[in-house]
Amino acid sequence: MSVEALNKPTRLCGDAAEVGAGGVTTLMGGVCRDCGNQTFPRTPVCCVCMSESIAPAPMPRTGTLYAFSTVHVAAKKWKNPMCIGYVDLPNGARVFTHLTGPLTIGDAVEPIMGIVGEDENGPIESFIFRRVAP
Repeated sequence: MSVEALNKPTRLCGDAAEVGAGGVTTLMGGVCRDCGNQTFPRTPVCCVCMSESIAPAPMPRTGTLYAFSTVHVAAKKWKNPMCIGYVDLPNGARVFTHLTGPLTIGDAVEPIMGIVGEDENGPIESFIFRRVAP
């Protein structure tokens, strides 16, 4: 195994997040081709109309912090303390996520990629929401 492979973080979120040009992180959810309902993460069946015609769709870049909590005791692979919460996206999707930085309910937030823990294989990476810079 190469040194690069050993240092590459394990991606916890799989294909639910993409990092584009300039390091911009975009969440990839789903949109129902029959009723237009948007969800994150993408599901195989629409929770509104029960259609199985779900297409991948990029989620909005910013959302609003709905609720959060700081966890001080967690499984050993997670960073402690860790901040987790819910972000409401303008398309109606609600995302459960790791959070970073000083936050207040109602803040405008955006996703970035970051390290959320470490296991025997090395760092664990996922999307994290942070406050949008003014």
